[in-house]
Amino acid sequence: HNVGLLPYSPLAAGTLSGKYRLDKIPDGARLKQFPGFMERYLDSLNEKAVNKYCDLAAKHDMTPAQLALSWCYHNEKVASTIIGATTMEQLDENIKAYDIRLSDEIHEEISQIYKEFTDPTKARN
Repeated sequence: HNVGLLPYSPLAAGTLSGKYRLDKIPDGARLKQFPGFMERYLDSLNEKAVNKYCDLAAKHDMTPAQLALSWCYHNEKVASTIIGATTMEQLDENIKAYDIRLSDEIHEEISQIYKEFTDPTKARN
């Protein structure tokens, strides 16, 4: 149908930036600003998935945000990407991610993580 996707939160409320990996939520972070709204990113398989994506990014000398945003920017099914940078440093990192092209190897590694954690924010019973 030639309908492009528009990722609403390509960094999963900041979790894919890696800043919440140590169970310490920085003051001013979105996860503190909206109590209850972002809990799905804390109490689920999300943490394990994020850790794997963060490790993958580090393995290939990029930040987790660069990995996630580069995937979005260069995915032929994605029409545009909404970024939600709250600092100039984040904005700079988000923009520079456009110049990063992920190799076939990285795409395959992303696919493997995705297969393990298809929808990590959903509760598992």
